[in-house]
Amino acid sequence: MPDEITITPKSESTSATSGQANQNVTLGRTQLVSLCAAGLGVSFFLPWAHFFGANPSGFDLQKLGDEQRLLWLIPILCAITIFAGVTKSRQKHVGQLTGALPFFVGIYWYCKLGSDLTNILAAGAYLSLIFGAALFILARKSK
Repeated sequence: MPDEITITPKSESTSATSGQANQNVTLGRTQLVSLCAAGLGVSFFLPWAHFFGANPSGFDLQKLGDEQRLLWLIPILCAITIFAGVTKSRQKHVGQLTGALPFFVGIYWYCKLGSDLTNILAAGAYLSLIFGAALFILARKSK
């Protein structure tokens, strides 16, 4: 007998291809969320402010008093977000919380210092806000 011919429905081949594309997008987003969390973690150790001739980082600021101890949540939640990405766990909620933390810190300091805050912020603070916003948005859109 002649060779057999196999016909596969078009919907099966399309769903397999789109499933692979969705998997690649999710994997890429997970990597981007982890990268933003790592950037936010690094920016915690960069100078956040310029005042009285000093350039304290987030690490230095947390040593100033008991109310600044909450700054430790930034590197801790960054590590948890990266760990969730490595273990293929859901990063959505922890990533959003991690991304929102720099804004909570900024609001707190704005309430304390007022409009003078924008005059003393340094590169580390701006980078943490940028990475925080990217992390919040990327984690929000992840599955």
